[in-house]
Amino acid sequence: MSLDLLAGSTCESSANRRWKELIMKVTNKTILVTGANRGLGKALLEEALRRGAKKVYATTRGPFKHADPRVTALTLDQTDEIQIRQAANEVSDLDLLVNNAGVAHSAELIDVGVIQEHLDVNLLGPFRVTRAFSPLLKRSKGAILNILSLAAIAPVPIFAAYSISKAASHSMTQLFRAYLATHGVAVHAAFLGPVDTDMVRDIPMDKASPASVAAGIFDGLERGEEDIFPDSMAQALAEGWRRGIVKAVESQNAKYMPPETPGKDESFTRTFSVEQSPKEVFEAINDVRSWWTGDIEGSSGKLGDEFTYRYKHLHRSTQKLVEIVPDKKVVWRVSNAHLSFTKTPAEWNDTQVVFEIARKGDATEVRFTHRGLVPTFECFDACSGGWTHYIGSLKKRITTGLAQKE
Repeated sequence: MSLDLLAGSTCESSANRRWKELIMKVTNKTILVTGANRGLGKALLEEALRRGAKKVYATTRGPFKHADPRVTALTLDQTDEIQIRQAANEVSDLDLLVNNAGVAHSAELIDVGVIQEHLDVNLLGPFRVTRAFSPLLKRSKGAILNILSLAAIAPVPIFAAYSISKAASHSMTQLFRAYLATHGVAVHAAFLGPVDTDMVRDIPMDKASPASVAAGIFDGLERGEEDIFPDSMAQALAEGWRRGIVKAVESQNAKYMPPETPGKDESFTRTFSVEQSPKEVFEAINDVRSWWTGDIEGSSGKLGDEFTYRYKHLHRSTQKLVEIVPDKKVVWRVSNAHLSFTKTPAEWNDTQVVFEIARKGDATEVRFTHRGLVPTFECFDACSGGWTHYIGSLKKRITTGLAQKE
């Protein structure tokens, strides 16, 4: 098929069909906005609240407070893998991830150090954050919104490093769009013209207000636009872009996906079903001593409870009950971990152990996830084997009603 044909009615009809599938209403949704303390990030936070978001996680590099009880502040520097993982473990559900945080310095094209800084923040930063939060978005069939710039399409010489990083981020956005489509996750890009923020405040040019741009971005999401052009300068390019050859080639290239490796870079997960009711399953999970054999001190029945688990000299960890939905969900956050058989004994710290319970027909399905226990962990093989044993023990406890012995 020729690119001329792809750029014509075929591209247009497929795009229209795709837009209808990408509509994201903000009302009653859980949203995370990076760089939410100022500029466009602050405007996006306020606009999400105005449109009725159920909860908004606002990430910043320093302390941040907001008067609205729906806002939860998270410390997150998107160049810091540890902070990203800690933030991801604070979030139990997510519908929309907004990658807004970034950096923009005026510098000559020859300054390699500035280019590297921009790539680390504006390209690898959203990459790290998306990778950390994508398991939650896959589960919710949610969406990602990457804040880009018209500089991603046509560079601005005075902002050379910024333009390079945003062009690279656009390519990353297209790739995540292709990779996550099969998981039901929509990936949007917002291409902004000049916005009246610190970045261009002293440059004489027409600028849109952050509030109007934020409103335009959410309007685009609610219309199901894959690529959003939220301000007057950007809107002048919108129609030509959507009908153009670049979108046609993107759609064509998205078909060439590598073979998917099941479980790659995913948290350890197991699912089983039993005849017992969700209530019986919920009670068994919270009766930790009856199925997680070893020395256990503390309690595990209500929100905020903590218990410490020890198994010989090999394993010690403290689990805090951070989320509980009767007969539906239990979440523990892990701290004070010490796995003596690894070179990094604290690997489990800031991970979460999640039990999800749902009635499916005549059976109750239990989905277990150790969120953060991924194949890159040194203990992954040994810990996966251990969890497989204890999940089997939990299933026996549920089906027999009897405490399991080592």
